[in-house]
Amino acid sequence: MAKRYVKAELLAALWRLGGAKDERLPTSHGILDRALKECLEKLPKQLREGLTFGVTGVGLRCYELPDILLAAQEAMLTTEPNPTYLSSIVTINESRARQIAVSYGMSTIEAKSIGERLRTAVHSVRDAVAPRPEQLSVAK
Repeated sequence: MAKRYVKAELLAALWRLGGAKDERLPTSHGILDRALKECLEKLPKQLREGLTFGVTGVGLRCYELPDILLAAQEAMLTTEPNPTYLSSIVTINESRARQIAVSYGMSTIEAKSIGERLRTAVHSVRDAVAPRPEQLSVAK
């Protein structure tokens, strides 16, 4: 149970350090699941170990992610990731994110690099699942 809080803390810290201050953490449509899978080998051991993935009726899922997101909210690292929201706000500031990264044996530079990689993977997944303009046009 405590491991989900460790994973939540690391995920929030990496997201905060990875780039744009106000960018929200995706919590729906399997976006973060796929990004985590894509970045799995580069994630810190404490976050990576124990994550399992599988293809479900709604696509690739990280089975532990719902618990990690709930732990992040319970620990006040993010806003509430309930089913009606598509994303959460990471509430920790950059200073706290750096402290978390260092406490798990990462340098700030390493944590920023991993966070940037995760954010880039999220953007790639979003681009891949976003409807194309021709899919949105109405038949004439």
